Amino acid sequence: MIVATCSHPTRFASRLTSFVWQHPWPFVVGLTAAATLLAYGDSLRLPFFYDDLQHLVWLRDQTPLSIFIGEAGRTYYRPLQFLAWKLYEIVFGRDSAFVYHALNLIVHTLDALLVVFLVRRLTVRQDRWWPAILAGLIFVVFPFAYQVVPLPASLTHPLATLFVLLTVLAYDRFQSKGQRRWLLAALGFGLLAFSSNESSILVAGLLALWAFIRGSSEKRWRWIGLFILLAGAYYLWYHSQQADNSGTLGIRKPETVVQNAVYVLEGLTFPLQPLGQVLMSFGAGDQAAASILALIALVGLAVPLVRCGRFRLFVFGVGWYGFCIAPASLLLSHNYLINAPRLMYVGSVGVAVLWAGAVEAIGDLRGPKWTCRLAAGALAAGILIPASVFVRQHMEMYTRTAAPLQTVIDVADRSQPTDRLLFVNLPAWLGPAIGWYPVGHEGVLLLQKTISMDDLLTANLGHTVPATAIEFDNLSSPQAYYYGIYGPSLDWGSLNSQVRKADRVYLTIYLPHSIDLIEAGRVTHTGESTKDALAAFDDGAVLEEAGWAICGNRLSVRLAWRAAPGGDWHVFVHLLKPDGTLAAQHDSPPMLGLYPFWQWSKGDRVEDIHPIDVSLLPHDRTYTIAVGLYDPGNGLRVTSITANGEQPADKAVRIGQLMLDGLQNKCR
Repeated sequence: MIVATCSHPTRFASRLTSFVWQHPWPFVVGLTAAATLLAYGDSLRLPFFYDDLQHLVWLRDQTPLSIFIGEAGRTYYRPLQFLAWKLYEIVFGRDSAFVYHALNLIVHTLDALLVVFLVRRLTVRQDRWWPAILAGLIFVVFPFAYQVVPLPASLTHPLATLFVLLTVLAYDRFQSKGQRRWLLAALGFGLLAFSSNESSILVAGLLALWAFIRGSSEKRWRWIGLFILLAGAYYLWYHSQQADNSGTLGIRKPETVVQNAVYVLEGLTFPLQPLGQVLMSFGAGDQAAASILALIALVGLAVPLVRCGRFRLFVFGVGWYGFCIAPASLLLSHNYLINAPRLMYVGSVGVAVLWAGAVEAIGDLRGPKWTCRLAAGALAAGILIPASVFVRQHMEMYTRTAAPLQTVIDVADRSQPTDRLLFVNLPAWLGPAIGWYPVGHEGVLLLQKTISMDDLLTANLGHTVPATAIEFDNLSSPQAYYYGIYGPSLDWGSLNSQVRKADRVYLTIYLPHSIDLIEAGRVTHTGESTKDALAAFDDGAVLEEAGWAICGNRLSVRLAWRAAPGGDWHVFVHLLKPDGTLAAQHDSPPMLGLYPFWQWSKGDRVEDIHPIDVSLLPHDRTYTIAVGLYDPGNGLRVTSITANGEQPADKAVRIGQLMLDGLQNKCR
């Protein structure tokens, strides 16, 4: 059988294709799930962050009943998501970042599958599956969903989309079959939609839009009044709850509404909008560039759909998106909206339907068949490929900024309950140097000012330790991306006080392709030492102890210093080859620059840690670790004397040797 199959690859491919199209749903489900994992699978490795933190901390004091009845003064009523989290917490004893991230991926995949089913209901040719599949894939990689899928706190938007789509599809089933059970199902899904997100109050309008696109028979409109009543009851219930929107909501001035409308149009016409950067390079403003491209895109979408007799599909796609995003455009400030692309998520169903329909229409235009198919394929690729690249780039930004937060969590988990931890320059947000789209902010948000370190640790660990996060601008460095730092900004004097109080101090290092949180050391104790020193440097500093450890590709050299106040030396730690030449090094004042010698008080002893990257060094050879001091003003090294009275010619004290072979993937 194997030989026969291999000898007839064309016949095998034909049979496989025939089987797929006869049994399409397993293929569609697998493709959609694979696309979701490829786009957002990295989110499974992320901790809880941003809005997750305050939601989870608040939820610990709630009961399943209180989540529905009052929500304790929350600014919105979204009990379904919180109930799911609370039930998991009750059953398993704690929240799980992996499980909650996985839940987002699952619901996002289900939404995409329902989009496929929705487009199938709108497709004239039932033997043609690819437009529906394309719509599902467009939904999966819709760029502005990058703020929703990786963040468990944003599950409210995928849940609302899920139940809105189920409501519309169940109502359509009721209209086509006439079975009241489908009407009851639609009403049930509508209630679940209202419990997911307050934006679902628009479901009656979406049903009216669906009735329009499916035909104008009276029976399609007859029962929509039930959903209007349901929405009205929900509205009254929502406003009966204790809530403080703090001026967030309110009818905006015409200028703001116009600005919001341009940003909204950018989301609707996203495949063409990256060209806005080109227009802006020729002097166009961001709003003008987005508006011009939106107009071109909408005309370009309408023409093939009208020529193929599918204008109602154009109205449906634009109408669904516009209906879902209109309240935000009218009620929110421009600054809020451009920082909240998550609000486009429910509306992105219409975006997917619109662009997939346009691709199908172009393929069906009159003219040479292969020319039309080639144009349709090019448009489909032009939609999916850039959007996928955008999503992957933003997932890389999430994983990069989350890495130091995960280190914070791991350090706190290993610490004693009384350990005082100090974290310097943790990232609060990260943004690209050059954006894709003319209007809006495209950064990823990790920590906000209202979040405390206790919130971060409690949400991720279930307990906390004394931890402080601060910003110290003197040690921040510019990179080929923008970033914000979490915590209050301190000067040298305030920093000195924090460092001296901490049991362990960590500094965030921003590099071109990574952000690392590295242990810097600590101020240990005061008083006279009873240990013999390893070396003395002039009359000012004494190296009392030294050691090293290697973990992964990083060598950490730990030095214990005692020094008289007032010095301004830098420490150098060199890794020397067998022939004595330099292989790698790290230079800085003590504690990565957080506690330089001139900040010391009399009697201070400091554990000073220096990290060295050894990823590029050859294996199978012995390296020597050498330590010394130098004057940063003139680069001259300080004279050193070892414990046995020797004075090294290069003024560098040898503290040990190591071999790298086999140690790169170990920690010790």
